[in-house]
Amino acid sequence: MNLLFLVPPSASSSNVARDLLYGCWCRGKRIGGITFPPISLLTVATVLEKSGHKVVLLDAAATGLSLSKVKRKVKKFDLVVVLTSTASVQEDAFILSELKKVNKKLKTVVFGGHPTVMPKETLAKKGIDIIILREAEFVLKDLASAFEKGNWQKVKGIGFVKKGKIVINDFYPLIENLDSLPIPDRNLLSQRVDYFNPVVKKIPYTTVFTSRGCSGKCTFCSSPVFYGQRFRLQSPDRVLAELIEIKKQGYKEVFFRDENFTASKGRVQEICQKMIEEKLNISWICSSRIDQVDRKLLYLMKKAGCHLIRFGVESGSQKVLTKIKKGTKIGQIRKVFQDCHQVGLETHAHFMIGLPGEKETDIKRTIDFAIEIEPTLATFGICTPYPGTSLFNAVSQNFPEIADGSKADLSRLHTSAFYNRVFCPVSEEKLTNFLKLAYRRFYFRPKLWLAWLKKMRNIDEFRRAALAATYVFDFSLRGDEKKK
Repeated sequence: MNLLFLVPPSASSSNVARDLLYGCWCRGKRIGGITFPPISLLTVATVLEKSGHKVVLLDAAATGLSLSKVKRKVKKFDLVVVLTSTASVQEDAFILSELKKVNKKLKTVVFGGHPTVMPKETLAKKGIDIIILREAEFVLKDLASAFEKGNWQKVKGIGFVKKGKIVINDFYPLIENLDSLPIPDRNLLSQRVDYFNPVVKKIPYTTVFTSRGCSGKCTFCSSPVFYGQRFRLQSPDRVLAELIEIKKQGYKEVFFRDENFTASKGRVQEICQKMIEEKLNISWICSSRIDQVDRKLLYLMKKAGCHLIRFGVESGSQKVLTKIKKGTKIGQIRKVFQDCHQVGLETHAHFMIGLPGEKETDIKRTIDFAIEIEPTLATFGICTPYPGTSLFNAVSQNFPEIADGSKADLSRLHTSAFYNRVFCPVSEEKLTNFLKLAYRRFYFRPKLWLAWLKKMRNIDEFRRAALAATYVFDFSLRGDEKKK
């Protein structure tokens, strides 16, 4: 079969981050204009490529292709596959319906978080023929083979409409052995695209996934639901094999996109030791939880090439942290950031406002706390209740009109309140104003800029930082770029 793996263009933003396996997670000026290579989609494409199918990956967003130009490219394909999410499903469905107009035989397939937790609602959207529940790699492999044999409707892990009725098949088993997944064929990515990321030190960079799932219990996160409440890891040898391949291809930096790269301390130690022994000389970034690192591990990670760690701090109020089941203490957060400073690792702290039970005093405390712990970078967002979470359940019970979840779309993602009034006493207008205030208070500080300037080693780093700063400053004053 001829398969097109598509990252659609967006009418809502020039940069939409949809690299995670469960779909789009952010967009716009608020995150400094960051773009990520679509490695999750690429992994699925690689599985199909190695199964003998003809595969093309088209990142229309990164290459600047309009919908009209994408339409010209779909006539030769049998299947088009899109990684979608709650935030992007409306736009994606529209684009797929437009593609079907120019190729009547085209079948459209979507996978990601939204189809998994809202299968019937997703299939109700015009333009979507088939959904894949949870992980797509082996489901799509079976589906493509079954299409050629004419019995595709029996494949596990899919949903579709048959004679006007929605059919949802049983789940396909989760992939127990992540080492069985091939190293993503990065040659399928457009060679014309340099993905922009201001936190990266060396260019070109790529992203890597070495685990699936999350060990956290946060009430606002849909990741555990998507991954079936499971957490799985690649072996250190499999991780090293991909890093060696990446190095051969000319990449100089890796952004580990795992939810919690440090969830297994022993595994991280072994990976770091292997990177040091192999003398890879690759710089890298990862995400961690506050309760998963100590100073000894931080030293080893830095020695192995790590220069920045991302932490989901979320709030400066212990009351709020407890309510959202974050599992961390304010004192722990302070110590970990102090340890990172001592070791010489840069940090990126993420915060949310509009959380359950949060009052104005809690929001102000969060902004003060962000300044106190001195991360290298900070991002702030308005808590958005996603389908599959307890927060969304509380909202949808009160407001049935949002039951399909798709109203939490790209036009408001994390920058506007989305029925937060159900669980947060702060008004929606004030939440939007607090969000911009948080950015102004954190980034409009000469001390921060002087610290950044001292760390910059070349003109390229300065240019990337200056461009990201332009985006962030503009957002802090005027808000995001496009509203529906």
